[in-house]
Amino acid sequence: MGEINKVANKAAIVVVAKAPRVGQVKTRLCPPLSYQQAAALYTGFLLDTIELALTVADCHVKVVCPSAQDALELKQFLPPVVGYIVQQTPGLSAALNEAVEESLKAGYQKVFCISSDNPTLPTQYLEAALTALDDNHLVFGPTEDGGYYLVGTKAPCPYLFEGMIWSTETVLAESLERAWRENMRLQLLPSWYDLDTAHELSRLIRELSPNGSEAHHTRQALGLLDYQELFDVAS
Repeated sequence: MGEINKVANKAAIVVVAKAPRVGQVKTRLCPPLSYQQAAALYTGFLLDTIELALTVADCHVKVVCPSAQDALELKQFLPPVVGYIVQQTPGLSAALNEAVEESLKAGYQKVFCISSDNPTLPTQYLEAALTALDDNHLVFGPTEDGGYYLVGTKAPCPYLFEGMIWSTETVLAESLERAWRENMRLQLLPSWYDLDTAHELSRLIRELSPNGSEAHHTRQALGLLDYQELFDVAS
C-alpha cells in the first residue's frame, strides 16, 4: 500500500531500452558507423532520453528491458532514480504491454512508453502528452516513418500491442484502427523522427544548434564520428 500511495497521483514514463552491447544496438546505422560507434551513440541517445524524461514534473522514470542482465548493465550508468521493469516475455509487444500493466499495478494513474533514442525530443511534447490524457483514453506521438515515439494510456491496452508487426510504415495507422475499434478517445501529438538510418542521423547533426547544450551525451558520442563519411552515405 505504501508504494501505491506514493505514486497514486503521478505518471510513469517508461523508456524501452536494452544494454548497449556492441553489435546489438543501432545496427541499421552500420555502415557508415562501426558497431562500437553505434553502441556509443545508442548510449548517448539513451542517457539524453532519460534526462529529458526526468525533467517532466510529477513523473517517475523507468526502463523496461529484456532481461535482468540488461537491467544490471543499465544500472551501471543510468541515474539511480530510474526504476526497472524486466520483461517476462521477449519482444517489443511484450515490453510495451508489461510496462503499462506493471506501472498501473504499482498505482500510477498515467503511463507513457517512449523509445530510447529521442535525445532532442522537445520537452513540451511530453508535457502535452500528460495533459492529453486528462480528457482522452490514449495519446500517440507519431513518427515521420509511420510509427510512433510515444504511446500513453490510463488503462491496460493489450489490443494495441498483441500481434503487431513492428518497424513498418503502417504501425501508427494500425494502432489507431485498433483503438477506434475499442471506442477509445485519443489525441495525436506533433510528429517527430526516428534515428534509425544514416539520413536521419545526418539530419540530427545538422539540426543540433552549434553552441547549444541540448543532447549533451549524444553530442559527446557524435564527436567520435567521421561526419563527411556519414553525410556521403546519407546523401
